[in-house]
Amino acid sequence: MKMRVKHYDEIEEQEVTKANSTNTTIRWLISKGDGSDFASTRRFEIKVGGQIGLHDHPEDHHYYVLEGKADLIDETGKKIAIRKDDVVYIPPNEKHGIINTGKGTFTFLCVIPNL
Repeated sequence: MKMRVKHYDEIEEQEVTKANSTNTTIRWLISKGDGSDFASTRRFEIKVGGQIGLHDHPEDHHYYVLEGKADLIDETGKKIAIRKDDVVYIPPNEKHGIINTGKGTFTFLCVIPNL
C-alpha cells in the first residue's frame, strides 16, 4: 500500500441520523477502504441548532475541535463546553452526545480504532 493524498471535499459527505442526530454530516477521511488497518479518521460538521444524540459504542474516540462551540453531554445530562482547539477523549462504552451551541458550524475530527 502506498501513501494517499486527497482533499476532504472530494470525500462523500453523509448525513448522520444515528441516535436522533440532526443537522450533522460525516466524511470518512481515512478508513479501512484506504488501507488503514489501525484506525479511521472522520470529520463531523454539526450545523447551528444541530446535535449528535446520546449514544455509546465499544471503541474509544479521540476528538480534535477545528471550529465552533458545543456542549459535550454525558449520560447524566451533565454538559461540558468545548470549543476550537479542544481535545476530547471518550472511553469505550461511555454514553455521550454533542449539541452545537455556537453561532456557526461546529466541526471536529474524530479518530477511532478499527475494531
